[in-house]
Amino acid sequence: MTLGNSSLSVDFGDNSSISAPVRGGGLASVPDDAGDNSDVQIFYDNYGLSCTLHANISHVYTSEGDFNVSVSVVTSSASAGNWTLLMVRSVIESVSLMVVNSLFDLRRNVTVNASVSPASLFVNYHWTVSSFDFMDETNSSVVLSSVTDVPRLTLMVDHAGDYLVNVTVVNDVSRSHDAVVITAAVPISSLSLSCDNNEYLLVDAVFDCIAVVKVGSGIEFTWDIGVGNSLCTTTGNSSSVVTVAYPTVGRHNITVTAWNYLSTETAHKTIDIIDDTFELSVFAMEPVVLVGKPVNIMACCVRGSNLTVEFDFGGGHHRLALDAESTVVTASHVYHRPGVKRVTVTAASDVSVITVTVLEHAPAVHLTLVTPPVAGRHLVFMATFNGNSFLHFDFV
Repeated sequence: MTLGNSSLSVDFGDNSSISAPVRGGGLASVPDDAGDNSDVQIFYDNYGLSCTLHANISHVYTSEGDFNVSVSVVTSSASAGNWTLLMVRSVIESVSLMVVNSLFDLRRNVTVNASVSPASLFVNYHWTVSSFDFMDETNSSVVLSSVTDVPRLTLMVDHAGDYLVNVTVVNDVSRSHDAVVITAAVPISSLSLSCDNNEYLLVDAVFDCIAVVKVGSGIEFTWDIGVGNSLCTTTGNSSSVVTVAYPTVGRHNITVTAWNYLSTETAHKTIDIIDDTFELSVFAMEPVVLVGKPVNIMACCVRGSNLTVEFDFGGGHHRLALDAESTVVTASHVYHRPGVKRVTVTAASDVSVITVTVLEHAPAVHLTLVTPPVAGRHLVFMATFNGNSFLHFDFV
């Protein structure tokens, strides 16, 4: 093979190429027209007895891709060539995960995005999602495993809690890893607040208030009891109980706030604290009645409360609520036998007893003047009647 007018040409497949003359013996280095991105080195003692051309061909690719690289040698009498497929990939330096809302509603999808540096189109994303325990900083069960060729993962989970999202980005020459924690929660709804059933409570009386949330996860409770003394607070997954006592008389507001990272609910309750002074007075509207006629007993309590007053007539019981405004309640009963009847009235810790006389019929009373009437002197009368009864004299 003659070397005259021989040349070597290389097409790198990225719109760049290089050509170099081939000469026997010596060393030739020819850069490309663009500068230092590629060159060809022709070594001394080429061809020889083996008829083999020795050359180093170098090129710097500025972008990723799959490139067809072709090499051809042309002489005055012949030509030869070959090609190969060259895959050029960037080395992945880092990957970072980003979530617009790392705390999301359990009922909605969440999207995790991966950002690769330098940017590459020739990578795969290997995703795993595991439930995560912040206290132990450990993973438990894997809830999702997926491989994508796009830098994002959209998922929906079944249960509220913390999840660890891992991604490993891989290409033919390198790999990189990152992880992020996301939290699925349920918004709070239907917060209710209830306290002691009594509308009125005494000073320093101890009572409980209970807050309950029907729907929600990861719930925290905050209580505002004003000037009251919080003796104890117990909080569970969806409820909280506060034990309270108020040292002063008045109307007091209790507020509870239930919150998680998605929502907040507030409930209010008003408690009336009253003085512990209590007085019960009872009297019969008619101390003497006939058999079969109603006996009316009135009870009066010096206290603005919704007390229940119990009347025990000996042969019957009546439980009546005290009127909060008038503080008076009246009970009636009919006796069917004559006699002196004992009526017991109970309210709170106070008890009063009163007696009434029940007559079988109205007695006949005869009144006789014993002494003659004299101005300036007492008059003496004698009354006679049948049966047991009270006498009442009216002087006009």
